[in-house]
Amino acid sequence: MTSKVHILLPVHNRRAITEKFIDCLAAQSYTNYHLILIDDGSTDGTSEMVSARIANLTVLRGAGNWWWAGSLQQGIDWLKINATDDDIVVFINDDVTFAPGFLLKGVQLLDQFGGMLLPQVVNDKTGNIEESGVEADLSRLTFKTATSAARINCLPTRGLFMKLSVVKKVGDFFPRLLPHYLSDYEYTIRAHRLGVPLATTPELVIEFDRGATGYRVFEGESFTDFLKKYFSIKSASNPFYWSTFVLLATPKVNIPWLLLKVWSRSARAILRRSLELLSVDGA
Repeated sequence: MTSKVHILLPVHNRRAITEKFIDCLAAQSYTNYHLILIDDGSTDGTSEMVSARIANLTVLRGAGNWWWAGSLQQGIDWLKINATDDDIVVFINDDVTFAPGFLLKGVQLLDQFGGMLLPQVVNDKTGNIEESGVEADLSRLTFKTATSAARINCLPTRGLFMKLSVVKKVGDFFPRLLPHYLSDYEYTIRAHRLGVPLATTPELVIEFDRGATGYRVFEGESFTDFLKKYFSIKSASNPFYWSTFVLLATPKVNIPWLLLKVWSRSARAILRRSLELLSVDGA
């Protein structure tokens, strides 16, 4: 088995976390890989550390404004020029760790499943499965773990395997419209609509550090700080990007009421937080 594996790894200023990933990559039994390190403006020596450890490496450098979708798009643009359609592509985060046989198993299973293949993503502290195949109800804007392989119509990109021919079929990300959160869901939902099989399997497992991800909890903030984080690109709750996702990924007939749902949900969250802060101040 000699398939070339191109690993697209976006990073930004978390050298210690990235180094744990590199430890795992350097220990792989499958060595026919090429790491594309997409360093979006790091100032902590991340690229230098990786360059000293990994020989099969290309570094793409940004100014800190690519975010997740933009970083992956930079990698895709590079692959379109420098890789072949049969080469394997892996979209992956640097906050994951994996066993020495991870790449070999992923290559073997991708050949079996085809399409897009996601490892089961396990919380490194609890051992619980945090990410797997997703069933997205796009008429209601709800997401849950799929109860069967046939019901998977959406996947995260934390360790996502596919061939470059599949990447080309699906097309590009939308870095300006969905720079970070939800960009992976939109991309894989689009793939499913184009007939690309989506799969996940417990035979392929990675662990990840939940604490290294973006803003999900907004406790202990002033109201101004809360709003800044709530509407940040790093916020999984940002209603502007949820609105963009609705426009790109949901049935047209459902768009008006789903937009109302998004902004009503955000208004309730903002009101709830303001009342919590008022009660604390008045205590």
